[in-house]
Amino acid sequence: MASFSATRLVILLLISALFGCSFISFEANAASESFSFVEFNIAFVLGLSLPVLLIVFIIKARPAIQKRLPVLLTVTLLGLLYCLNFNPENYLYLSLIFSGLMFQTISYWSCNYQFNDSTSTINLVLKHSFFVATFLLFVLLLWSKIVSTPIAWGILASVQVVITASYVWLSRHKSNEVNLRSVSLLIINLAFAMSIYCWLTGRLSFNLIVGISVVTYLLAMANGCWHIVTTLITRENEQAVLATQPQLQVSYDPTTNLPNYQFALSVFEHNIATNESARYAVIICKPTDFQQINAILGHHNSDILLSQLVYSLQKSLTHNATLLNFSSIDSPIRIARLQGLQFFMVMDVSQTSYNEEIVIEQLCKELALAVPGPMSFKSFSSYFKLAFGVAFVGKNSQSVTEVIACAEDALLQAEKQQILVSFFNQELALFNQQQLLKMEQLKSAIVQDNLQWHLHPQVNVQSKQLTGFELQVSWQQQDSELLSLEEILLIAEQSGDTYALSLQIVNHAFKAIIALQSLDIRIPIAIKLSDNSLLEPDLVDYIEQQSNTYGVDCELLTVEVQEAILLMSSPQAKASIDQLKSLDVSIVIDQFSGSYEALRYIRRMAVSGIKIDCYSLAKATPGSSDKAIINTLITLTRKMGLPLIGTNINVIAIEEMFIAMGGEFAQGQRYSLGITQEELPHWLVAWRKQYPEQS
Repeated sequence: MASFSATRLVILLLISALFGCSFISFEANAASESFSFVEFNIAFVLGLSLPVLLIVFIIKARPAIQKRLPVLLTVTLLGLLYCLNFNPENYLYLSLIFSGLMFQTISYWSCNYQFNDSTSTINLVLKHSFFVATFLLFVLLLWSKIVSTPIAWGILASVQVVITASYVWLSRHKSNEVNLRSVSLLIINLAFAMSIYCWLTGRLSFNLIVGISVVTYLLAMANGCWHIVTTLITRENEQAVLATQPQLQVSYDPTTNLPNYQFALSVFEHNIATNESARYAVIICKPTDFQQINAILGHHNSDILLSQLVYSLQKSLTHNATLLNFSSIDSPIRIARLQGLQFFMVMDVSQTSYNEEIVIEQLCKELALAVPGPMSFKSFSSYFKLAFGVAFVGKNSQSVTEVIACAEDALLQAEKQQILVSFFNQELALFNQQQLLKMEQLKSAIVQDNLQWHLHPQVNVQSKQLTGFELQVSWQQQDSELLSLEEILLIAEQSGDTYALSLQIVNHAFKAIIALQSLDIRIPIAIKLSDNSLLEPDLVDYIEQQSNTYGVDCELLTVEVQEAILLMSSPQAKASIDQLKSLDVSIVIDQFSGSYEALRYIRRMAVSGIKIDCYSLAKATPGSSDKAIINTLITLTRKMGLPLIGTNINVIAIEEMFIAMGGEFAQGQRYSLGITQEELPHWLVAWRKQYPEQS
């Protein structure tokens, strides 16, 4: 019976109503003297409800309503009318039990629209527990007679109305039609509760409460039929759209069994072309921590967990009619797979009058809650965290592929800021354009060697004797601020130029060594390279080649290694460091924090020194933790006979504090802001004049 149209259903409902009216009229004419008012209403309810319930059960639409609700509502009303048909005083408690069941059923019905499909099992159990506990409390109050009957009813009605109103409020960002139905049921039920209370307190007549009960039942059933009609109308519209859609071969992703990118894109483009009234938002989501799972389990095993995740997401989205369907009406699929770990949804935001971003945020929160956790494979378990990026067709771009690209940019922003959902906007677009411009300009600057190079002296803080220099690079972008090495490396990683930049740093380091040797100074030059560059297998060969080209010993070159690469403990990182040491290149740990892995290298004497950041000493108070840590590290390295260089010694006060703690070697603005290779001879003359004992 899935082919029933909405028009046919309305006709059947009208026939059912006429059948019910004719039934009561027939009975009234045949036995008007023996039928009471209640019996007339029982006959009316039976005549109307049976055909309507038959229609509810034979229609195979998507689960518009839970069929047990209209059945339970009909049974409770008939039970109430049956009790009222006898002496209401003798059957008062039983009448109230049926009234409470009817009241509870309508209350549950008004919450059922929002929480039928998208709520987790825990929330469903919690909702059911609320309803059952409230009704059991009502029965207990009636049985124990702790309070009067009107007060017991008032407690039931008050608690249940608050719970129902809370559910309706929490899901207020659904479609207008769903909200209107839920609020209508809430108002109907509230009027019924007030009527029962007035009847118990003697303010309403017997016949009036019977009539109100029947009217409440009719309005609730009409509300449910309204839901069925709108569901079938939506179904017909989707069938009409699919009928005009080109017959494309559905192509599925083998891992997740979801439609793949090409098919989903073709469906999306067709819907834009055929549904002019729709306003579409592209939503792209991604599990943010899945790469670590891949590294631990391998791709084959991690795909099993990915399939579990996708199943949970698809299950929570199946009945969300605001999302585009990439499959058939009977088996809707609302999510497709893009490249990698990204998944793709399309929402028609024209179906709601609420703020578009609020509705999408609500959907993203529901999807995040739908992810089960922890998800397990054998002895491994992990919680999945999702991030979402959103862009709008027409608002951000008219091109489908461009909108998807904008949503991907927003997703990257969400991952970077560690937030659930990010919306693409003009500020983000401008930022991306600026980043692209920076990447292009940096690539050009590296090729043309237009970076700024400065030497920063490393000195013995007591004698002021020069012990080395660190080569630092900066870059002055056009009409912009001067960027440091860390900022340059971040842009270079995005453009893929980190290795090219590292080679240029090595080249300029050997040039600086030659310049110092021409001034009869033989001290090492330290350089910082990115972690990725240190893992490049050709780096060591390039350093050896430059050493031979310039005729300079590699022992005058120092490579500063970040602690992070030591913590990786990878064979590749260890091999690179060992190869550098085999060339007599000195290895120094930069920004040393005293980690266990770094201490292992120190114990093995695999490094030539360490550097610690003394910037915090500028604000350190007596007994502060920062000061204690630096003091401990200085003591540790002195006992091990390992040189320690304090960086960011920018003012004389920090230098004095560093010396008082036992520091020997320092680097910072206290000694120089940076020296170009051209300024080096003049700076050395001035330094020797200021500290003649150095010579």
